[in-house]
Parts: sequence; C-alpha cells; structure tokens
Amino acid sequence: MMTEDERYLFDLTGYLVIKDVLTDEEVERCNAAIDHHFDQAKEIDRSLSGNSKTLSGTSRRIDLGGMLAWERPWCEPFRQFLIHPRIKPYLDGILGEGYRLDHGPGMIAMDQGAEGGTLHGGGIERPNFSEAYFFKDGRIYTGLTVVEYMLADEGPGDGGLAVIPGSHKANLPCPQSMKLWEKYQEHVLEVNAEAGDAIIFSETLTHGTLPWTANHQRRAVLYKFSPGFQAYSAGAHQITYPDYIEDMTPEQREVMEAPHIRRR
Repeated sequence: MMTEDERYLFDLTGYLVIKDVLTDEEVERCNAAIDHHFDQAKEIDRSLSGNSKTLSGTSRRIDLGGMLAWERPWCEPFRQFLIHPRIKPYLDGILGEGYRLDHGPGMIAMDQGAEGGTLHGGGIERPNFSEAYFFKDGRIYTGLTVVEYMLADEGPGDGGLAVIPGSHKANLPCPQSMKLWEKYQEHVLEVNAEAGDAIIFSETLTHGTLPWTANHQRRAVLYKFSPGFQAYSAGAHQITYPDYIEDMTPEQREVMEAPHIRRR
C-alpha cells in the first residue's frame, strides 16, 4: 500500500515516480511485442506543439494501441499491467479499491528531434468530476489517473514527460505562454525515469511533453484509470465487451468492467 510519505507527495505534487516496477525481462518482452506490431504504429497527423518555437521539432510522436487484443504471447505483459502487484496498491489508494481501466493502453514513441506537446490541464480547467481532484476526511478523491510504464530511459535533458507540480489544485488558469513552454520554464519539471519505472499522475495535473533530444527512441505505455463507479471516456466497451476481454483472467476482467458501484 502507499506509505504516508507517498500519499503526502502525491497530494502535494500530483504525481509519483515508482522505481523498478518492471524487471529487465518485462521491459524486453514489452519492447519485443511492440517491435512485432510496429507496422501498425502511426505518426500522428497533426502537430501538438501549438506553433510554439520552443516545442517544435522535425517529426511528430508515434502512437500504437490495441495491446490488450494482441495475440498471445504478445498481449500478456500488457494485460498483467492492469493489476500489476507493484502498481495496484497505488491505484487502490488513489482511486479506491475496484478501480477500472477507462481507456488505453497506448504507446507513445518519439524519435530524436520529435516535437513536444503543449501542456494542458490544471485544477481550474477540468469541467466535471471525471477529472476532479480533492482531499477530504483523510483520503484522496480523484478522477482519471495515468500510469505511464517506461520502456526506455528518460534522462536529464532528454525531453519527454513534463509537469507543473501542484497544478492539479490550481485555482487560476495556466498562462498560455507557460503551456507553450515559452515562459516560466523554471516551473515546468521534466520528469526523469528509467526503463522499468512507472510514473503515476492525476490527469488533472498540468502536463505535456518536451521535444525529444536523446538518440534512442522514447517509448512509454500509458494506461488511464478511473474510480470503479466513474468514467471519463466510453472505454473498451459500448454495449457489449470486446471478445478479447472474455480471454482475460477474472482479476483482469474486473478492471475492464463498465462503471458501477462496487459493493464489497
């Protein structure tokens, strides 16, 4: 379970870096599965830089999804991440027991020179409780929450994930020049992590990506979870579950359920 220090830091900053969540073997299995399906990956068709000169680049990010529906054995590590034993206690503490996958997973890849993406979100800019954040009676209440499994190192100066710590509780809108990483850069934190680490952050936190400068490809797989009774998106199911869900373990299928009150 989350320690009291971790609860404090998540409430204070809106994010946590969890070290050594994945073994070297798990990272290798994930990257091998992605390599096997990389012909399905696509460079996005629009710029995310907002015409910012400081976020501009020579290429755009590459997206790949559908991991849960891949054939075996390629789908297996990504299904296991739904209830990863190192991450599940954090999601239980942040979202409550019985959390659910709202949407994803999806991989974001960036080659050297790839543009960054404008920062977005923040406490005042979230329209409803699907993305809310507050603390009451000794517990965290939050909506959409991201787990980003790192499949490549993101070291100092590499770029990649960036956040404005504490902005999930902001009472005023973020200046546009800050979202574009043109001013107040000293308040925008590049989040560094190594392959095998996981980063958990509230979607309410103002976040984005900085241009990728490293000579290796950035790879991160994002899962977006919600409390069990709540939804942000339509998720994996509309009227019926996709066939691949029936092939999951009971514990994995529980995370894939539509929003409803979990009675325990």
